[in-house]
Amino acid sequence: MILCTKKDIDFFGLDEVHKYPNWSLEIKNIYDNYPDIKLIITSSSALDIMAGQGDLSRRMDEYRMRGMSFSEFLSFEYSEMLPTYSLEELLENHSEIYDAYFEKLDLGRKFNIYLKKGYYPYYKESGIKYHDRLQSVILQVIDSDMAAIFKIDYESARQIKKMLALISKIVPFSPNVSKLSRDLAMSRNSVLTYLDYLSEADIIYGLKSTSKSDSSLTKPDKIYFENTNLLYAFDVASVNTGTIRETFVMNTLSRNGLVSTPTKGDFMIDEKYVIEVGGANKSFHQLAGMPNAILVKEGIIRGGKGIIPMWLLSLLKTKKY
Repeated sequence: MILCTKKDIDFFGLDEVHKYPNWSLEIKNIYDNYPDIKLIITSSSALDIMAGQGDLSRRMDEYRMRGMSFSEFLSFEYSEMLPTYSLEELLENHSEIYDAYFEKLDLGRKFNIYLKKGYYPYYKESGIKYHDRLQSVILQVIDSDMAAIFKIDYESARQIKKMLALISKIVPFSPNVSKLSRDLAMSRNSVLTYLDYLSEADIIYGLKSTSKSDSSLTKPDKIYFENTNLLYAFDVASVNTGTIRETFVMNTLSRNGLVSTPTKGDFMIDEKYVIEVGGANKSFHQLAGMPNAILVKEGIIRGGKGIIPMWLLSLLKTKKY
């Protein structure tokens, strides 16, 4: 790593730092020896940037850049700035929000576009080839980023891609690790480890109850693709509308707080609200007896008591990382 020593330069950007040997020690030394220099470094989401050989936890701030939220997509694509809301505000002010924005900004149509192609900003340059490019990017992450970060070889990368191909046919699903192990001809530990790699890379999302360990060898209760654009890239979305609903709600809730597996319903957020996802005719039957129960419904445009239309949930405020 070579830094320019001209006195009038004190700002540097380093891209894909995970591909550089001894990156954390080098960055630590730069911070310690050149206190006036400012660095912005980027890496794959799979990298725990604070966990290298050099202790960077007291030397830098970390920001996790996720795909675009619906409100960010509206700003990026249409130059429309919409406010975002807490879950409580969505429940209390759903009518006012609908009246102010839904028809005026044609949000129903734009929301459906977002579900298909609005998560990664390079959809603009990719055009009709966006989903093909997205699938290529995911495979490149496995071949390149995972190889650099997790030190996997060609055969391991091939096995992970084989697992991803199987997952794409059945998400969302509750994993039977023994069956996956047999179907993929892998050990149990390899299955759980590779699921964790895919999760760390923001390709899949493993939902767990709060009582379970965060260990990479703890089986998730349910596995989703990380966002709905991936469903279209791997042609999952053509199979089941319910998959699109659950994937979108999971992704959106995970931007706002801790999402876990409830005893009833589909999701629990921050161990407080229990959420069931469904179509226009979904009732509270499956959430009977649960406090703070919320229905998120696709196919409706107005909310109600304890009911949030799916498009409206897209305006949920994102917590800062």
